[in-house]
Amino acid sequence: MAKDYGNRPDGSKKGLGWLGIQERPDGGVSTEISIGVEIDGKETSIPLMVPGLQKMELQWLLSTPVEEIAKTVPESIMDKAVAHAKKRIAAGQSPFKD
Repeated sequence: MAKDYGNRPDGSKKGLGWLGIQERPDGGVSTEISIGVEIDGKETSIPLMVPGLQKMELQWLLSTPVEEIAKTVPESIMDKAVAHAKKRIAAGQSPFKD
């Protein structure tokens, strides 16, 4: 049976994500870290933990309190996440690794 990592804002189940299970300094784990952005005029939930992040960017995501991430996410992380999501959506795929 698959482990339950919680739900995304749209209610769908979170999976292992693009980077797998990542341990947080507080002892928790993260697999996706979702954020809502506008893509093609539509509010879309996308993962911030995507391929291409630098180690320091991933560490920032893991060490920042989850409730603060959306307010302070660095532009470099946001740019990579949005580009990854747009590429997947253009190919008719989910931005998430389902």
